[in-house]
Amino acid sequence: MNRKTINSAAAPLKSNFLSIIPISSSSTIHLVAALAFSAITLVLMASFAMAQQQQERPTQGQQAPAATAPAAAQRSRGPAAAPGSLTFNTVITKLNAGQQIFSNTISRPDLEAAKKACEGQDFIWIEMQHSTLTWRETQNLIEVIVEAGSIPFIRVPSANVGDIQKATDAGALGIVVPMVDSVEEARNAVLYSKFPIGNSESPNTRPWGHRSAGGNRASALWGPGYATNANNNILVMIQIENPAGVGIIDDILEEVEGIDIVMVASNDFGVQAGDRDGSPTYNAREEIVRKSVLAHGKILAGPSRWQTRPGYMLFQGRRSATNTGYPAR
Repeated sequence: MNRKTINSAAAPLKSNFLSIIPISSSSTIHLVAALAFSAITLVLMASFAMAQQQQERPTQGQQAPAATAPAAAQRSRGPAAAPGSLTFNTVITKLNAGQQIFSNTISRPDLEAAKKACEGQDFIWIEMQHSTLTWRETQNLIEVIVEAGSIPFIRVPSANVGDIQKATDAGALGIVVPMVDSVEEARNAVLYSKFPIGNSESPNTRPWGHRSAGGNRASALWGPGYATNANNNILVMIQIENPAGVGIIDDILEEVEGIDIVMVASNDFGVQAGDRDGSPTYNAREEIVRKSVLAHGKILAGPSRWQTRPGYMLFQGRRSATNTGYPAR
């Protein structure tokens, strides 16, 4: 078959451009198919891109979805606030205004229950001494608590660097240390909760501690001023629960700078000594702690049923508990 015959047979399949190229009919068919496939692919890609744009663009009268609080905090990063210039712990603000402070306690990783527990409460006590909560679960709880407008406190198992570091990095603004009966334990509670000096030209609020600076969730939750204002927003609470702690309460408060709150842990306070709330020996020990705490200008804490006792300002429990547990003295 000569070239003229080939061109004539292939003419219906070729464009004018192809008709001037002396190639075989088989090559022509393959080239036309490839060009057609490329054109279809380009059309499909353009259609997909337009569909994506329409999906991402809000329809008329519809607002774009709001960013979550942590994401908003990350976008708002700017120059660090001066140390001591910000107060984002509302428990501090309320205490300074002379208000009594109440709470709910949670020990399960139920996020919906945690959100509901925040209603009407000044802070949420996250229980990690007497629970099996993991740190991942606790971090999730803290995010829900902050979003709900309450303040997260964590009772850690003891005054150790690992637990307190995780609690502060997760965003807790209250560190509760149980069973304190030595000056060293009280001092460690502060050292591990507080950042060191930071910048000597613009130092962090005293007291300075040994908390390590690193990536954390707290900065996203509390904003760009967190690092330079953590020291003046994190409250350190120690619990006095046994006779040994009662005996050295003056030493603790005189020797350790940075204890903000002292709690008479009412249940163990009696169990550890063999008596009960309301007995003469129990009341005598409670009076020792209460007078020492108030004399040193610290916040006195107890169970919410003690809210009518003189001097008590911060409570584990709701405001609705009004019984002191024993006759007023």
